[in-house]
Amino acid sequence: MGVTANWKGGVETEITTHPKNIGSKPAAKQFTYSIGEPEALLGDNRYPNPQDYLLGGMAGCMMVGFVAGATAKGIQLESVKLTIKGALDLRGFLDLDPNVSVGFEELQFNFEVAGRGTTEQYDEIIAHVQKVSPGYRTISDPVRISINRHLGIEQQEV
Repeated sequence: MGVTANWKGGVETEITTHPKNIGSKPAAKQFTYSIGEPEALLGDNRYPNPQDYLLGGMAGCMMVGFVAGATAKGIQLESVKLTIKGALDLRGFLDLDPNVSVGFEELQFNFEVAGRGTTEQYDEIIAHVQKVSPGYRTISDPVRISINRHLGIEQQEV
């Protein structure tokens, strides 16, 4: 599982997903999508920015877990809406203030559910999602990251 990012100019990046295995079965689906920035950050506002995708991935993973949990309990759902909000202080990203966090300091999420379950059942499912959602856990828990660098300059013949 992974992605490859290719710079397309300006602040636009094209992401291509890698094939993955679901259990022992290969899932050869490959997707390509673009990431951009709003005009205030030198973009053209044509594509979601990296934080939109980060929060969207977390929300999508949590939604799958919630719906699967409700289904496993035999709860019929009519609608589920998950809102995740957080604030970024751009002074951190722009390296203007060393006392400002670069990333989200807090994320708030809210499930709005209509269905045949009880509040207690929904709370139980949400607690389980927080325990087992890879998207949620990757953001909420420290993650070891390693970087391999290839900084060679490739020259093309003219």
